[in-house]
Amino acid sequence: MRIMAYPGLAMGTQTDRQTEQLVSYIAARALETVVEHRHGSDPVVKLASPDELQSEFDQVSSLALRPHDSVDNATLQQAVDLIIDRSVHTAHPRFFNQNFAGADPIAVAGDWLGSALNTTLATFEMAPVFTLMENAVVGRLAELLGYRPTTVETDANDPLRSAAGIMCPGGSTANMMALQLARHRKRPDSIRVGTGGERLTIFASASSHYSTGKAAAVLGLGTDSVIKVADGPDGTMDVAALSVAVQDSKDRGEVPFAAVATAGTTVTGAFDDLRAMATVTAEHDLWLHVDACFGGAALFSPRTRHLLDGVELTDSFVWNPHKVMGLTQQCTLLAVAEPERLDACFSSKADYLFQPDKLNAELDSGDRTFLCARRVDALKLWLTWKARGETGFTARVDHAMDLADHVRTRIAESDGQFVKMAPGSYVNVVFQWLPKELRSGPDWNPSQLSDDEREALHAVAPRIKARMQTEGTAMVGYQPTDGLNTFRLLFMNPAVTIDDVDETLRLIDDYGQQEWAAAAAKL
Repeated sequence: MRIMAYPGLAMGTQTDRQTEQLVSYIAARALETVVEHRHGSDPVVKLASPDELQSEFDQVSSLALRPHDSVDNATLQQAVDLIIDRSVHTAHPRFFNQNFAGADPIAVAGDWLGSALNTTLATFEMAPVFTLMENAVVGRLAELLGYRPTTVETDANDPLRSAAGIMCPGGSTANMMALQLARHRKRPDSIRVGTGGERLTIFASASSHYSTGKAAAVLGLGTDSVIKVADGPDGTMDVAALSVAVQDSKDRGEVPFAAVATAGTTVTGAFDDLRAMATVTAEHDLWLHVDACFGGAALFSPRTRHLLDGVELTDSFVWNPHKVMGLTQQCTLLAVAEPERLDACFSSKADYLFQPDKLNAELDSGDRTFLCARRVDALKLWLTWKARGETGFTARVDHAMDLADHVRTRIAESDGQFVKMAPGSYVNVVFQWLPKELRSGPDWNPSQLSDDEREALHAVAPRIKARMQTEGTAMVGYQPTDGLNTFRLLFMNPAVTIDDVDETLRLIDDYGQQEWAAAAAKL
């Protein structure tokens, strides 16, 4: 390997050989973190306070950057070791904290290759291979959704030329773009003259992702334009309430233009009824967008595909493979049923970049998105999709479902030790741990608690999590459900076993008994 250092630098900075040695060390340590198999006895995280971290780096190389600051390789290697040692190990089989987990090694390698090639997906001339790869992965997603095939060329039999959507840097950006597409369909002139004084309204469930409100703010619609529709008992949007809300908005003189269906809510994993929502949105001429950042993986398994029934009737769909499928962050696809709307909505025809008379100009994707420079995220997804195959994707989803079903069984058989706090049939489980004196079987309800008991139990989940973090035994998320902190186990990592799940439940019970004793003593 031959690496060139920056030319013309002053004495004391990296030479070619030093740069080569440093890069080799960083790459080797990074590779170790990707391929090594962590065990439950290993810490998920070696927790340190901000002050402790600052102090540890001060002993190696301060986190602060100073003028003319340059350190030797030995110091930087120590810094790399410290970074790895003090980071959260999301590939650990007892990491259940977020809607993502350890990345697929193939995706990591693909990310490295994309970074090394360091180009942009703005134009075909700068990313000829990656442009076709992006079209291929988004085209396959559109095919799975049942969207009609659309190509940028007349040859509809060429899947590599399919332009069924675009890849975005995260689900929030993709959701915003989908809402801009929806507004553009309702008010095409809005991209030139704005929306004037009329109020355009968006409808989303009470459990929908907060990015809908942020998108409304960025688009100049205002967060008040997002009308939250009540959830039913299963955590999905009440479609009858949606119909009423849309009509009420019209009666107020507003202009409803979009509804956002959630396929896999962040906390409970609920899937809105797409077919029923499509009936309402068709009646009122609304764009129906599906936020399936979390739930899009359900497409790949016969056990979960029914959760997306009716998706072919929707207008746009967002999926984050960096969640259940283990792609490195970020990796997001926006598929559009009528993808030609991307050009009409976002094109600026910047003549320094998107010249119509250059070679393969029709394949430039930069004018079909709000963004210009984009990472070549298609590469890591394409490599992983090819290597694992859709049978591998199915196996990954099914493994996660097996683990979630195991937890649901454990809860049902726990005689009130654990209580399910939200319905669900996806890869996450929301539940409450209860001390012995509060258990009353599977029909336990928080309304049974006195105010003091509720306050004490509410405080236990954060204390259990803090114990796990401090000791590095596991990382589990918690969140308020009906005003009471409850646990959420998320299954994203194929390295997790039934034993890991059972041990994590045991830890929750052990820590819970200890922390409840401390809390109850204050009642």
